[in-house]
Amino acid sequence: MTIQNIKERIDSFLRIRTSFHVYFYSIITGILAGLFAVIFSYALAYFEHFLFSYVIGLELSHPAGEKLFESPITKEYNPFFLFLAPAIGGLLSATVSYLFCPEAKGNGTDEIIKAFHHKGGNVSLKVPFYKSIATIFTIGTGGNAGKEGPTMQIGAGIGSGLANFFKAGDRARRSLMIAGVAGGLGAIFRAPFGGAFTAVEVVYREDIESDTVVPAFLSSVAAYLVATNFTGNSAIFHIPSVQISHYYELFFYVILAFVSLAFGYIFTNFYKYIRDLFERLNIHFVFKPAIGGLVVGIFIVFFHELIGDGLGYMQELILGKKPLEGHPLEIAAFFVLIALLKIVLTSFTVAAGGSGGVFTPSLFIGGMLGAALGTVFSYLFPHLDISIPSFFLVGMAGFFAGVAHAPIAGMIMVCDMVGNYKLLPALMIVSVISAILSKWSIYEGQVENRFHSPAHYWDMNLNILKKILISDIQDKIRKIAVVEPHLLLSDLEDRSVHLQATDYIVVNFDGTYMGICSLRKFHHTKDTEALKYLLTVGDVCDIGVPALKLWDHLSDALRIMHEKEIDKVAIVDDSNQLLGYIRFVDIIEIYHNIAR
Repeated sequence: MTIQNIKERIDSFLRIRTSFHVYFYSIITGILAGLFAVIFSYALAYFEHFLFSYVIGLELSHPAGEKLFESPITKEYNPFFLFLAPAIGGLLSATVSYLFCPEAKGNGTDEIIKAFHHKGGNVSLKVPFYKSIATIFTIGTGGNAGKEGPTMQIGAGIGSGLANFFKAGDRARRSLMIAGVAGGLGAIFRAPFGGAFTAVEVVYREDIESDTVVPAFLSSVAAYLVATNFTGNSAIFHIPSVQISHYYELFFYVILAFVSLAFGYIFTNFYKYIRDLFERLNIHFVFKPAIGGLVVGIFIVFFHELIGDGLGYMQELILGKKPLEGHPLEIAAFFVLIALLKIVLTSFTVAAGGSGGVFTPSLFIGGMLGAALGTVFSYLFPHLDISIPSFFLVGMAGFFAGVAHAPIAGMIMVCDMVGNYKLLPALMIVSVISAILSKWSIYEGQVENRFHSPAHYWDMNLNILKKILISDIQDKIRKIAVVEPHLLLSDLEDRSVHLQATDYIVVNFDGTYMGICSLRKFHHTKDTEALKYLLTVGDVCDIGVPALKLWDHLSDALRIMHEKEIDKVAIVDDSNQLLGYIRFVDIIEIYHNIAR
């Protein structure tokens, strides 16, 4: 046997071809994701410790289960440095994103979700590296964000990279990408079950990615074991004894669910408002997170509870520390104020262009709401012996479940983080109510279910769509997202904010079909002044996208959307005059109505 034959056999053995290969590489992905998550976590801790101990002169609290630095504060507290720190961090973070990796800005989770649905699970290996650096600058200087964003992208990049190296197809690559996400979460929060459930649930609003459940669990457990080898086996939070003393307390938790729902609506809409506001702001991108950082700096000078991810302050409250001395209703009002301020500062950190996740801030906000209601109910019903830490923990899960449409992930993640499942009945009630009634999501990349995802186009029974002509559904043909080639691309970006569309049908001056302009492939022209006034829709129009006619079938439209990665297809007459377009969501709706 020659050396060439040996190489071919090894290559054939290692190449991803079966479920066994996917499971094996999921474990490898988890090990690597856990290792890099630990490296990132320690790098962030060192940076944060150096800045606050030796520059700002302020001691920060940490969760009991995380490694602490014991060296004393050697610098006298300087509030001016604390005020400037988030702005400097935002400037450094944006510089990293602008110079090296535009995908490093924002919460990171949406980029992963979009990669799953629209990019075949492809995540560039440079994204996790620069995302980590940008997030260290953001959180380490006091910005309000979570470290789960980079750890999820680190894991996703590792899984996607392994899949590409061993020549996997799209389906296996998506599975390994999700496995990497689960590994990153399982390691950073020491939550093997919660990390896996979050990874498979967060890509949809009303579904889970069942194909990746086993890879996600294998990776998450492997990453958890790696992480605990460095940090110890304790959960992130140490908690007192918590339980539900009387089952009629569950009525109070129902009230908590509705309060979480209301604040989730505020958070989601305010976050998107600030994001759109900063996108329209006519200054260079690198200065936008710095402006957001100045807003953050103003508040954290007066409210040290809001510095960074807030996990340390959450630990203090869980252990029973009072935020202030006063009447219980005053304490409850303080908790609500802190929750509202966290909404504001997270938006001015992440939505303004800073780097970091919104999962941890969601836990913080929910915890404050739970503590507020727990304090009120304890005051009104002193004979019931209500546990405020219990409300705090359940609020964490309920709020995240509502803003992320992830009820299972929310409840299991919190149970893992505290190492306690006694509150599971209350967690289930609050999380399910919040998720079911919520009509909004902080993650805009989510789709309703697997049949709304381009990743599962061909899971549908195409024979159903092959029987339907486009002429049969003429009432679904639209003409709203139609533009002419002379329009500046920057003007189209402004228009897209109101139309909520990313793909546009381009027509010539005589009304004939020209092609498709996708803002998912060409955007951010305002960051470069030359492009802002020079680049037109016609310059970036894809003229290779075919149009269909009324006698074509819906299956033909779905095929074009899948091949060209677009969400609408033009419909023309015999002379190529545009009649309108059919959308992907309309095809899915028709499919569901017939397939029921």
